Amino acid sequence: MLQIILFGAISGLALLAGAWVGMAFRLKERTIAELMAFGAGVLVCALTFGLMEEAFAQGGFDAVIAGFLGGGLTFIIGDHFVHRLGGKRHRKPHRGKTSTEAGGEVIVLGALLDGIPEALALGIALFNGQGRGLLMLIAIVLSNFPEGISSVPGLRHEGFSRGRIYGMWALVALAVFASAVLSYFFLADISAHAIGVIEAFAAGAILAMLADSMMPEAYAEGGFTVGLFTVLGFLVAFVVARC
Repeated sequence: MLQIILFGAISGLALLAGAWVGMAFRLKERTIAELMAFGAGVLVCALTFGLMEEAFAQGGFDAVIAGFLGGGLTFIIGDHFVHRLGGKRHRKPHRGKTSTEAGGEVIVLGALLDGIPEALALGIALFNGQGRGLLMLIAIVLSNFPEGISSVPGLRHEGFSRGRIYGMWALVALAVFASAVLSYFFLADISAHAIGVIEAFAAGAILAMLADSMMPEAYAEGGFTVGLFTVLGFLVAFVVARC
């Protein structure tokens, strides 16, 4: 119990830590992109050798297919809705253009869409044991930390105060923490097949997030070198998972 509380808190606080670093220091966009690419590689390894393998072991092909497609489609539809409302504009200021300000609620919704599947995956990994919890935590931190950093310039450009930025990310961090802890305790009362569906659902949502936002943003800011950092992230995560 103590482990899930600690890991859930760390995963949520990574967003706040990133926002603080983004406001306290001016990191190069390439540096943020390379960190994001490394985190993407770790996430690919975690969902491949952790979530999907375990989902198949728990529920078989039907659980994997239903959960994976369901998670991917849920993220894609939700992300499209958030984009239409302007919720992703906080990541890049629109230079030389007039844009409709994205409300704080929409920005929080977009962050939750990214963070909750990862939090569910963390709860599942710790529930199943087998040492995958640490790998999932590292993957989430390396995803959330650069997201918090990269959000600051766009939010400040749109007129968000320092306190409002911290407040929004604190709300998201709390939701991520709650999702991880609740998923851990919820799993004790459901069947192995249902656990497999949930694991595959989280994996599908995370992969869709990587393809739709995290990897394209990393490449846009970091160029061709992000491919190397993605490979390194995957390799390091694979070694950690097998040690």
